[in-house]
Amino acid sequence: MSSVRPAPTKSYSVRRVNQLLGRVYSFVLVAITAEALVNGQSQLQYLNPLVFYSSTAVLIALVIGFLVGHWIFRVEWLWPKLIALNALVLLGTWPLHFDSSVPVPESFKPWIWWLLGVSAIAAGASFRFWLGVSYIASVSVAWFVLRTSASGGSGESILALQDSLHLLILSSIGTAMILVLRWQAQKVDFANEKSIASGIQSAQREALDLERTRLDALVHDSVLTTLLIASEAQTPEQIESARSSATQALKKLENSRAPISDSAPVALVSFLEALEQRIRDMSLDFEISIERVNDLPLSAAVSEALAEATLQAVDNSIKHSGNATKKKVLLQGQGTGLKIVVSDNGRGFRPAKISRSRAGIKTSIIDRVKIVGGRVFINSAPGKGTDVVIEWYPND
Repeated sequence: MSSVRPAPTKSYSVRRVNQLLGRVYSFVLVAITAEALVNGQSQLQYLNPLVFYSSTAVLIALVIGFLVGHWIFRVEWLWPKLIALNALVLLGTWPLHFDSSVPVPESFKPWIWWLLGVSAIAAGASFRFWLGVSYIASVSVAWFVLRTSASGGSGESILALQDSLHLLILSSIGTAMILVLRWQAQKVDFANEKSIASGIQSAQREALDLERTRLDALVHDSVLTTLLIASEAQTPEQIESARSSATQALKKLENSRAPISDSAPVALVSFLEALEQRIRDMSLDFEISIERVNDLPLSAAVSEALAEATLQAVDNSIKHSGNATKKKVLLQGQGTGLKIVVSDNGRGFRPAKISRSRAGIKTSIIDRVKIVGGRVFINSAPGKGTDVVIEWYPND
């Protein structure tokens, strides 16, 4: 399934699903491992103690590694693979575990059986799709071979087959459920990316429309002013003033005939008004204020970058601020530049510990603004809310 749809660049929903699945899996892993070790200890009289304790030590280390990696360091890809590979090693080296000089009862079932299900699910969830499928099938076949061998207790073929089918079906169902959840999470992330991209384009289009309206108003005001001056002109100075005003008005009319392309600069006032509307389209929870606007021209590249960074900051606040009671956006002209502040009083975070997977902050905000000569400041702390400050000046 993962080979069909490329991974979204901003994978908030996928990360959340993986975190939830990892927490559930960690509890199941601990319970199953404990059961396997108890069964292994009860079979110790039929096993090689040195090999058994060495294997259990590695197993316990892997379980601890998974717990620490998932709950503390958020390393989600390494430990499931190691757990899956360890199960293959246990299957392949089982004859070394078995003490052939000691007869075993008919009910004997190697203790590693209890580990195969969680290991197969780990493989199906962490390996590439077809590699995970091959792993599950291989482990099921390997168990049948082991269970019917002398070292596996010489079990009946029909019972060994039932065990193998049980392993195959349950691990396949578990893996399929995980992949479906991830697939749906990816669809949510793609939809969110598309929504933000659409918002950026809409902001640009609306800014251009507002710019056209503003320019049209300026032209018509200029013509009207010229007519008023001409109608009252009596002295030579007034006639000369009317002639100069008419010349300027004709130039503006000539310039207004040229169409404004999608790559044309837009005035700061038009850009901020369009950006305000896009933010309100995303959420009505934000208090938005616009201050000290002017006619500063913004290129298409700058307006696109600042719109993407702002909308991404708003999206992050919506998703990560928790039960924030105050959310604000300040859109402010700053002489020859501008300042945008997206703030909330939500749960906050430690900016120094932003993970590489948080592309929404690193790529779409910090790097995006930096490319067009701007800068970003993030002020946040756990429990103290978040302020994302975006500044841009043409000479930076």
